[in-house]
Amino acid sequence: MNCDLYVDIVYEQKYIRTMYFAKVEKISIDGVPYEISNASQVEIWNCKTAINDIYNALDPSMFDMNITVENYLPWKKELVAKLKAFDKLYTKHIKSGYVEMNTIHTTAMQPLTDLLEANINLHFFEEL
Repeated sequence: MNCDLYVDIVYEQKYIRTMYFAKVEKISIDGVPYEISNASQVEIWNCKTAINDIYNALDPSMFDMNITVENYLPWKKELVAKLKAFDKLYTKHIKSGYVEMNTIHTTAMQPLTDLLEANINLHFFEEL
């Protein structure tokens, strides 16, 4: 099937994952409270909304699949606009919101990282 709509996904998972926090001022991970700035909350919400809009535009179960010759071009134009909007939000997120949210991720996951490292060291020690 020949289709002129092609989406090349080059977004990195490390940036996308920091867009999926709840829109709250504080979040508690393993009993440790982390504050999320208002700017990051708004940015994360906007990024999530943009991703969901794209998903809803492409997911067959979320919209009417009666795409015809008459309505294909407007649908395509709307999808391209959503992709461009997300791209702008993504670029902004990398420069500002990612830094704060990645710090929270890294700090919260450090005990798990330490545990995995200790487990690997124990495994290597047992193989000696």
